[in-house]
Amino acid sequence: MNFSWQKPVLFVLLLSPFLVLVADVFLGHLIDPVEEITNPTGQWAFRFLLLSLLVTPLNQILPFSIIKYRRMIGVFSFFYACLHLGIFLISQEFSGALIVEDIVKRPYVTIGFLAFILLFLLAITSTNKMMQRLGKRWKKLHKSIYLIAILIAIHFYWQAKSSMDIEPMIYTLIVLLLLSFRVDWKKWLK
Repeated sequence: MNFSWQKPVLFVLLLSPFLVLVADVFLGHLIDPVEEITNPTGQWAFRFLLLSLLVTPLNQILPFSIIKYRRMIGVFSFFYACLHLGIFLISQEFSGALIVEDIVKRPYVTIGFLAFILLFLLAITSTNKMMQRLGKRWKKLHKSIYLIAILIAIHFYWQAKSSMDIEPMIYTLIVLLLLSFRVDWKKWLK
């Protein structure tokens, strides 16, 4: 199943949340645009990261390969993470002192910033040239996606307004389920 229309369609689908947010901003649907697009950009970054983790287990059960789409999904996760961070920087008025103070003062910001740095490393090493240059180290580096998923789940849970907010719990369960596909259960059950 290799049709030339698949990647452009996927590109448009992955870009559509951004287009909706832009439309909301320009059409005046948001009272406080900076405040109201912070969470959605972070959530879309997380959703696409989880979708990229879902590709491998789905690839094992589907009758056709979808591995070739994982990189694009991962890059879009990084795109939304950049938007999320950019909005945070805008909210801090690009003040280095305010940014550092927030990173130090709020643990969820610290965890989110760490996750972003790791995701940045994966994004800049996701090209074919970097894969060749890094060789076996590339695969080791890109396994940090599992740590990133855990960090983002913690970030999401800690920033929730209430400890009873169910959405971060659902995402955490999804992370645990997706990571469980990577565990060699036969080895652990011996």
